Amino acid sequence: MIYITEKQIEGIVNMKMALDVFRQAYVDNVNGDIYTGERMVMPIRGEENCGQWLTAICKNVPFFGSKFSSVFPGNLKKNLPSVCSTISLYSAETGHLQALLEADYLTAIKTGGSAGVATDVMARRDASRLGIIGSGLQAFTQVMAIQEVRDLTEVIVYDLNPEYAAAFVERIKKIQNRPYTVTVAKSADACVESSDIICTCTTSLKPVFSASAVKEGTHINAIGSFTPFMQEIEEAVVVASSRIITEHVDGLWAAAGDVLIPFEKGLIEKERVTGSVGDVLTGKITGRDNDQEITLYESVGSCVLDIAIAIAVYNQVVQ
Repeated sequence: MIYITEKQIEGIVNMKMALDVFRQAYVDNVNGDIYTGERMVMPIRGEENCGQWLTAICKNVPFFGSKFSSVFPGNLKKNLPSVCSTISLYSAETGHLQALLEADYLTAIKTGGSAGVATDVMARRDASRLGIIGSGLQAFTQVMAIQEVRDLTEVIVYDLNPEYAAAFVERIKKIQNRPYTVTVAKSADACVESSDIICTCTTSLKPVFSASAVKEGTHINAIGSFTPFMQEIEEAVVVASSRIITEHVDGLWAAAGDVLIPFEKGLIEKERVTGSVGDVLTGKITGRDNDQEITLYESVGSCVLDIAIAIAVYNQVVQ
């Protein structure tokens, strides 16, 4: 068994590499070569803090694995990450633990990269203004990924803490792949109104922007709501979305408060969730039919992607 640190992983994984790994993993998932087990989410001393366990099994390579993530929003006040993750990679031939990976960076890369793939197949081709709500590591990798799939002209960020937002702007300026502007919005709604692509990257239990701020033709990546009681997106936004796509449809109905809450209120039917990103990549469904649609990528996490990128890292370390 080997232990792979964050520092090692950061030296191996870049976003272009990750996007290729994730696209293939989505296709492999649709083809049945890698699949997930059931997710377990457990509130820890109340609803605000929680832990979740995800699993995935490969048929085309000799691995299976699991990821554990804890989400403690109050950690930000302690100058600690709010999300902490580890990935365990096992041999599918013996069941023995092959590697334990520190996975905070991988989780952020996975979340950003999966939204990047979704944006590529769902956003308008001319979408160039990216709005980010939240300013943590997850938000940072959203920008890293989306700048690879669209020619951005502007990134607009909003955070409840202006100091965090200002620091985020400086971080983005250091990784830009083209000379777009990076600005701070005065409010979440102002951020949304000015953007073609929206990413919500928070641990909020309630909606973070108004449905009325969303323009026709906008694509939304909602990545923060991955438990039934979390809700970053107003119900009216979900209702207005022409299509909702996710990593795994079953996983969404088990965990995504953004969609579960309006469904339980009778505002949408299950058929509103069109399918998975893999379904789009393999041509089973379309990600967008016209430039007027509002489209929603509802991310709840995919251990398929976690294990696929963990295997790629492991192979680089042991080669």
